[in-house]
Amino acid sequence: MRGCCVAGAGALAAGGSIGGAAATSRRQAVPTTRWDRTYDRGASAEANGVAPAGDGGFVVAGTTEPTDGDGVSEIWLYKVTGAGELVWEATFAERAVTEGFDVAADGDGFIVAGHTHEEGADAQDAVAVRVDGEGSEQWRRVFNARPSTTDTMRAVTVDPEGRYVFGGWTSRFSDAWVARLSGEGTIDWAETYGPGDHNRYHGVVAADDGYVLVGETDDTSGDTVGWAVKLDLEGGQQFSQQFKRQSGEPTNPYDDYNVFFDVAETRNGYVAVGANAFDPQTNDRRGGAIEFNVNGGKLWGTRVESDTYTVLRSVTGGNLEYYVAGETATNGDGADARGLAANLGIEGQTKWKQTYGAGSSEFSAFELTDAEGMVCVGSRAESAGAAASGWGVKVGGEAVATATPSPTPSPTPSPTPTPTPSDDSTPTFTPTPTPEPGTDAMGDGTATVAPTPTATDAAGSGTTAPGGDGGDGGDAGTTAGDGGGGGLSPAVIGVGAVIVALGSAGVLYNRFLAGDDGGDSEDGAGGAPDDGGDGGDGGATDDVETSEPDTEGTEEVQAAQTVVEGAGAGAAQDASEGGNEGAADDDAAGGEGDADDASGEAADDTDDPSDAESGSDATDADDAESDDSAAEEEETDE
Repeated sequence: MRGCCVAGAGALAAGGSIGGAAATSRRQAVPTTRWDRTYDRGASAEANGVAPAGDGGFVVAGTTEPTDGDGVSEIWLYKVTGAGELVWEATFAERAVTEGFDVAADGDGFIVAGHTHEEGADAQDAVAVRVDGEGSEQWRRVFNARPSTTDTMRAVTVDPEGRYVFGGWTSRFSDAWVARLSGEGTIDWAETYGPGDHNRYHGVVAADDGYVLVGETDDTSGDTVGWAVKLDLEGGQQFSQQFKRQSGEPTNPYDDYNVFFDVAETRNGYVAVGANAFDPQTNDRRGGAIEFNVNGGKLWGTRVESDTYTVLRSVTGGNLEYYVAGETATNGDGADARGLAANLGIEGQTKWKQTYGAGSSEFSAFELTDAEGMVCVGSRAESAGAAASGWGVKVGGEAVATATPSPTPSPTPSPTPTPTPSDDSTPTFTPTPTPEPGTDAMGDGTATVAPTPTATDAAGSGTTAPGGDGGDGGDAGTTAGDGGGGGLSPAVIGVGAVIVALGSAGVLYNRFLAGDDGGDSEDGAGGAPDDGGDGGDGGATDDVETSEPDTEGTEEVQAAQTVVEGAGAGAAQDASEGGNEGAADDDAAGGEGDADDASGEAADDTDDPSDAESGSDATDADDAESDDSAAEEEETDE
């Protein structure tokens, strides 16, 4: 999961109040931008994921074109200080096309998720790379759902036991795909899940008792719906929840496109972010966030919009509040695209939001610092279609002192440092020679020192020699894959087991069941589990892991529930910069205009605790459960 971090108390905006009940109805000033840097490698590059390094710095994962022209793309991994200065970087190539999408911290190192394939080939495998704190490769794992399928892993997290959980999808039945690897890289188990004809996981977070993944699937009407799934520690499905938003249009009452890109744990359950669109064929997108409880029941939903095209790609929780980041643009082609960051109150109301960058820029992920500053990463180009560079911006938090180049611990060919730059400039890094490639842990890939990029500020002012050892990360040669257990456990703040009554206006719930015996399945209710023999080898040593999903039951969903969120004036009002301070969305129970109605409806829903998850009354719940052949729908007027 991107940006999985729960920070302590402290305001993101200098002098601002922390999020809480007393501050939720008040807009706050946009925090100060502490630094804004691009990382130019001389080839197109993008940053897709970020993880805390433990020493105040951050490790960023992404994809870059090889500077030597050998291959099409390779995983790009680099570390920056808390001031955004480059410390080291490395690249990893398994096949001609190798791409990195997410990174998670794991004790003394990091785990990267991506995929790899030969140029022009249809078959594609997932790839996982484990590195130490200096970027040196410890082991690499290539695995697939089945040979010759097109597979990818887009998100990774580390559970409290130090195991790696990956989420993505496979072309086999167009199913979503989850795999858990041990600290040494062997596969514990792998499962596929497919309630619809098009199923994908984009984000994952680990909890003490399992894993929550979010993404997209399609419902019986053919609409793309946001999808959240809770799995137990062995991949068994505990709930499968689908979400779609009302459009407000009489001819097509529900948005045809709904997707979640990231998820984070909260004190009440989980919060997911993504986008909605009335028609996916258009360039319009509306950023959205939703919180659901530990049983999948919706708590609140809101929209975060800036321009015609707005997508939220990363989320995490702070002190009784939430932070989100993504992109906004005039259209979906990247024209006039900017990074977007925002702070939401405890019930989804927008406290502040701001855009960053110019040309064609976007934020893909972020991490919170200890002082609740946002370190956002992504890509930046002069215009849509132009070669992009890695990009990082720190928003809020503590001021960053001007960094002075530190002495190099061992002799290097780095140039002599020039005078320390001013506060708003960044260092220029001189490329160092690339050593001979090292053999990867699988014996057929390569891990090479990446040419050190040039880090420039937004204004492009000032140059100086690199601080620290700029070449450490490149020596990612062969190392023993000893695992490095004791992983980083996500912080959890008081997650309760109480089902919170749902009563927001304008919400339609649609419950449907797959079969009488599905609830007793040991393979994850509603999922399409892999073959037991292939998916849980545990001690397998082959280069490529294969697992075959069970063709029977790939369409099943047990106790799946489609939650249709209302769309009203509150969302449109909040989309404008001058919107009502307290009206984030008609779904946000904390909005000032809807507070009384929401509280009244919630009280009504709690009269029947057994139905609190769905938010419908007992009569409709009985009707839904008795109808095995179709969904039972109820619409609650706003």
